[in-house]
Amino acid sequence: MVAYTNYLSDARPKREAETLARRGDQVDFIALADAGSPKIETVNGVRLFRLRQNRYRGDSGLSYALAYARFLCAASVKVACLFRRERYDVIYVHTMPDLIVLVGLLPKIFGAKIVLNVHDMMPELYMSKFGIHKSHWLIRLLVLQEQCSIRLADEVICVHHPHRDVLCGRGTPQEKITVLPNVPDPSLMPRGVTASATDGTFRIVYHGTIARRLGLDQAVLAFEKIAESCPGARLEIFGTGDAAVDLEAQIAASNARERIHFSNEMFRVESITQLIQGAAVGIVPNRRDAATEFMLPVKLLEYVFLGIPVIAPRLRTIQYYFSEDHLAYYDPGNVDELAACICRLYQHPGESEALAGKSSQFAKKFNWETLKEELYRVVDADRNGRKYLADANIAYPHERA
Repeated sequence: MVAYTNYLSDARPKREAETLARRGDQVDFIALADAGSPKIETVNGVRLFRLRQNRYRGDSGLSYALAYARFLCAASVKVACLFRRERYDVIYVHTMPDLIVLVGLLPKIFGAKIVLNVHDMMPELYMSKFGIHKSHWLIRLLVLQEQCSIRLADEVICVHHPHRDVLCGRGTPQEKITVLPNVPDPSLMPRGVTASATDGTFRIVYHGTIARRLGLDQAVLAFEKIAESCPGARLEIFGTGDAAVDLEAQIAASNARERIHFSNEMFRVESITQLIQGAAVGIVPNRRDAATEFMLPVKLLEYVFLGIPVIAPRLRTIQYYFSEDHLAYYDPGNVDELAACICRLYQHPGESEALAGKSSQFAKKFNWETLKEELYRVVDADRNGRKYLADANIAYPHERA
């Protein structure tokens, strides 16, 4: 496996690598450097190779491209050197960028299969992050590299059905794609362990990437609006990212700063349950844009899995899987409505309990114990056209208009 990521803090590739290792596969993983961690170590059965490169965070598209190119070159060399000795059956690549799939080119020539797990839609993400219109030459180029990368791969995994539909609309054959939702690993996040805070605090939690498109600034504004009327409420934000400095400044200037906690640091996947256990509500404050319309946030699924009620924006992919009585919905960008949702759940704990019960239906249908079989089928399928579709054995919800 290869990914431009910090292995210990990225749930999806870590879960998939360790799931394969647990069934007896030999798994080597090439990733970015982790501060203070050894260059080579074995983590839960996965042999981890860390390259001497840190993750780039910032607002420069050129710097992102250069960081990706540097990683691609270093990872390609590492894969080629390891392949001489290990003769891998599968090269499994996690995006972004999509072109990291090129690390598997040499092994593919000598008979290995390439699996491409498309985490995010690069064209839409760049439109969101850099304010570029879909007709811009760079976006057209990103669509081209996406489809070329998919063509090179033997098997493609995407995270949800709307994502699959967009890829198919750009030219990817549907039979090449397996939908594998990014659900929590029950070995790291056992269901039913969460409970209300013992001191009576109404904890509103967010954990994950700090980026403008994810709307943490709006969450802080909404919390300010309800701080006086909800004296027992506290906002806790865990994570870091490109917008972390701006968020810190906003919190420091807030009248409610004494009741807002912001960690501004990465956390291990194993620590998520400890961070959010006892939360009264999980918040997903995403703005509406080209990227967020096609996000099924893993934090949302983690809250649902732990039985924590969720406040979420009415965005296409979230609404595809969760109906109006599953989440406390608000219109994205509407800070007043977001504040009203927080206040309503604070004042009516019975509604929170009802939401948690309804949304738990998702966790019952989509759980890793079932979905990991789809991962096995993708990895084990040969290169002669035998294909296993996730839709064949799992009852996915009907698409809503």
